[in-house]
Amino acid sequence: MILLALFGCAEPPESGSSGLADDPVGLPAEVNADWFCGGAARSYDRDQPAFTETTEAWGLTDFTASTMIALDLDGDGYPDLVANEQGGEGRDDPASGVYGHRVLMNREVAGRRAFVDETVQSGLIVSADGSSGSGHGVYVGADVDGDGDVDLFAGRTHDKGNDDVTGERNAIFLNDGAGHFSRLAGSGLETDIAMPTASAAFTEVDGDGIADLWVVNWYEEYGVTPNSLPPKLYRGVGDGHFTDVSDGSAMDLKPTRSKESWTQRENRRPGFGATACDLDGDRSPELLQSTYARSWNLMFTQQDGEWVEIGEEAGFDEDPNLDYSDNLYYVCWCAVTGGCDPEPAFACPDTKYASWTPGYDDHPSRLGGNTFTTVCGDVDNDGDADLFNAEIHHEWAGVSADESQLLLNDGTGHFEHGDTRTLGLDRKGGGDHTDLGDLHAAFLDYDNDGWKDLLVGESDYPDTQFWTWHNQGDGTWEEASDETGLNQPWPHGIAVADFDLDGDVDVVTGSSHARGGSPWVDNALHLYENRLGGSSLRLSGLALGAHVEVTTAQTTQSFEVGGGYGVGGMQHDLALTIGLAGECAVESIAITPPFGETMRTDPLSGQ
Repeated sequence: MILLALFGCAEPPESGSSGLADDPVGLPAEVNADWFCGGAARSYDRDQPAFTETTEAWGLTDFTASTMIALDLDGDGYPDLVANEQGGEGRDDPASGVYGHRVLMNREVAGRRAFVDETVQSGLIVSADGSSGSGHGVYVGADVDGDGDVDLFAGRTHDKGNDDVTGERNAIFLNDGAGHFSRLAGSGLETDIAMPTASAAFTEVDGDGIADLWVVNWYEEYGVTPNSLPPKLYRGVGDGHFTDVSDGSAMDLKPTRSKESWTQRENRRPGFGATACDLDGDRSPELLQSTYARSWNLMFTQQDGEWVEIGEEAGFDEDPNLDYSDNLYYVCWCAVTGGCDPEPAFACPDTKYASWTPGYDDHPSRLGGNTFTTVCGDVDNDGDADLFNAEIHHEWAGVSADESQLLLNDGTGHFEHGDTRTLGLDRKGGGDHTDLGDLHAAFLDYDNDGWKDLLVGESDYPDTQFWTWHNQGDGTWEEASDETGLNQPWPHGIAVADFDLDGDVDVVTGSSHARGGSPWVDNALHLYENRLGGSSLRLSGLALGAHVEVTTAQTTQSFEVGGGYGVGGMQHDLALTIGLAGECAVESIAITPPFGETMRTDPLSGQ
């Protein structure tokens, strides 16, 4: 049962030390509350998993993607899909039936919801010269021109070593409100050279209510130079145009042309993921770069009106284990040169690995992770945002290379790296699983119990699959991939949304067939429909970056309305689906816009 509740506009809060309005009020007029009063969620196990694959019923069997975003593009309340498998060097050719991008609209078809291909009609694959076919590789969305619908950033991922055959540049596509897009000329994102853009996130960095854009870039020329292009922050003007405000800031990192410069914190690192969220509770976002090459992740925050990089101070740059004595290359180099301190952890299996540069390979800047995606969310319901880093970890690199890891916030934006096995976040019941190919991850409350669970997409290496962990609510997790049915081999990309608006979240992913060994022959899309139901509250119409706290008789959950994150671009429905653990009432909802004051409601009920 769905009950729609619209509440009157809140009076502006009076200033005060608490930041709260004196009199509790209803939700602002622009925020919709949909109640789903289904009681407790259904039970599930391996024989009756939580999710059932319904790809065919949703009309997705003919489509492929390696990354995807789920956003309501036409304002009908139902999340649509932008599916992407274009790496940035090719382009669509609709005349020949070749597509690297799809715009799939969530429609009613024959009495049920299904996706309809409106790629060409959408205008999203129109190139800069007006011809049909896009060369973009990254998409995220937000309302950039203030007209109430979702516009899109399209990022180009170009390597300097390849010919610029498409001529594409990073771009903004404006939505007419019905899911039809037009490219905005002179958006301020265009550059003379094609950028190696790997990820982007819309955010709000200055409290003017206008979407800003955080962009992370990859190597300039992979395998040829250690230099990457620096991350970029673009300030939104309000009409879809943007201004680069990175130059001269802490983000304007120095070029990395040598091993010596690699070890300096002020030099560039190849980024794979962009994330923006408030980590220290001041209601302004921190900007995160998930970094490749076992190097430092970056965290930028504003202090006295200036951006500073605090990754090391915050404990985000890498985990504290810097022991390289079991790195295979170090072990074999020691076998050739002799007299190493520390002593290798085991004997060299083959001296062909004997490649090691003291002062460089043993430097902390080479003992971190290959971080592809950083997820932000409050997993322990203590009011602050925690992080999860999805990493590729090679067994030969040893324990110094970061594994995928949960980082718990102490409330001030400083992080403790949780022990994976103690937390229950190990794989297959505690066995060693040292070659990890984790590219994508998401927090989602799949059983509506009020605690965010974890979904990790592991790809490209043997025995890889979707991994699902259930949040036990006591600080520990239980691996539940088979029980949920979210155990697909070789997934690629994640989009989480309540596609059928039945009160529980569904999952879309693609398929990987890189490196050999995959059961898939292409990047086939898969939709997993949640069958658990339960009681939940769906809040839509919230501002980008808004911090939301929902208090029930059992707990307080906190959320932030995100603008995309992760390698290749990931984004989930902008509406929040909030599990209520079988109840259908809340004691209050507190909403705080970026840099703004908090408005708190009276108790609300869906019954």
